[in-house]
Amino acid sequence: MGGITITAVISNRDKVTFGEVADHYHSNKLIFGLKYFKNWVLERVAAWFPIPSWRAKFHKMRGVNLGKNVYVGYDVVFDRLHPEMITVGDYSEIGDRCILSAHSRGSLTTRQAYPRTIEPIKIGCGVSVNPGCIITQGVEIGDNSIIGIGSVVTRDISPNSLALGYPARVIKKLDGVGELQTSFNDT
Repeated sequence: MGGITITAVISNRDKVTFGEVADHYHSNKLIFGLKYFKNWVLERVAAWFPIPSWRAKFHKMRGVNLGKNVYVGYDVVFDRLHPEMITVGDYSEIGDRCILSAHSRGSLTTRQAYPRTIEPIKIGCGVSVNPGCIITQGVEIGDNSIIGIGSVVTRDISPNSLALGYPARVIKKLDGVGELQTSFNDT
């Protein structure tokens, strides 16, 4: 009988990617791996947790910079490798199944032509990102803007704008926004 061949548990692709990210953070690969695993667990718990404010807290524990009273929908993916590169302002809403990725990179065969890049994502105060949107690295969305369902945001969106599509484009400037309704505070 022939011997049993044991294949590697971790692929070469995973080793290269893991090494790149650990090097970026000047971290020991084991320490980085433990941090990544902790963040993965927190993300999975946040994805299905029924209380929105707790979902936000789990993402904050991962390193995502979330302001006051931020709503985070179900199954939102804040960059798994670089959550600290994402900032969401006070009173903003991130709808279900949105993806916010602060990095990009090529495959193993295209890494030299398309190396890993990391740029922050900044979402202002009072922004509504509707379900199913994708926000790519380096994007800034201005205060009090609305991003339409399923849009892909690849460039900056100015404040007080309604943007939608693939790629998202501003289709309307919003007048009379930016002030919190005070009727509930006056009672």
